[in-house]
Amino acid sequence: MLAETTATRPIPGASFGAELPGWRIAGDVPEIAMDGFRAALHRHRILLLRSVPNNPGALVAFSGRLGPLELHSASTATHPVHPEVFCVGNYEADGIRANFARGVEQWHADSSFRSVPSAASLFYGAIVPPVGGETWFLDATATWMALPAAMQARIEGLTAIHDIATLHAWNSRHTPGRPPLSEETRRRFPPQPQPLVRVHPVTGARSLFLCPAVISHIEGMSLAASAALIETLMAHATEERFLYRHAWQPGDLVAWDNRAVLHTATLFDHTKYTRLMFRTMIAG
Repeated sequence: MLAETTATRPIPGASFGAELPGWRIAGDVPEIAMDGFRAALHRHRILLLRSVPNNPGALVAFSGRLGPLELHSASTATHPVHPEVFCVGNYEADGIRANFARGVEQWHADSSFRSVPSAASLFYGAIVPPVGGETWFLDATATWMALPAAMQARIEGLTAIHDIATLHAWNSRHTPGRPPLSEETRRRFPPQPQPLVRVHPVTGARSLFLCPAVISHIEGMSLAASAALIETLMAHATEERFLYRHAWQPGDLVAWDNRAVLHTATLFDHTKYTRLMFRTMIAG
């Protein structure tokens, strides 16, 4: 693991994560600084940068320094100039038609339906509502460590099937009117077996890999038994001690280690407010 050289400070009210004061992403960021950023991300799992200028090109360039970028499966919601940027919210202007879900979102890790899920995500607040539209994070590493030994022994080695069709069905139930899942998307992303407890390739830490809206079932278990086990684990994982709720300010950039945390979003009044977020993902 790389030695952390980047200055950090705790995020107020959070049991994990760190803020990087005075950081910039535009221009020629020295490689030693990038090494420090990577090490800080692995150690703290979430990094917060404040007052970052709105520059999608700089976001793409900086993200690319962390690893190969992953293109989102919903290409219609990507930035017109920078396709590596996935646009989220209810913004429709300047060639942008952001991906907007009116329904509730479940806890998840990005791209769990791919054979190799994304390694990290960077999320930027270009336009944020004054209330609502928060992003909540769950320390999946701490949740594993806090499980009773008997439950750890029971679930380690289990395999869950992550299926984009299961995710689409969830989204359709909670956001009516979504178009059907295309056959092309179904072929591109067949069901993927993923460990219920995964081991971080850099830190070696174990974490719970729980994506209730994406997991169709657990291998060797019935649908009912699978759902019951996931519900039990989620009840533990979503205890307050494991959560950080990020209330966005314009110019916030949050990077998270997708292999160690889960996240979800809260709703906002889309009839009153506009929201536009830019996301890049580092391929696993």
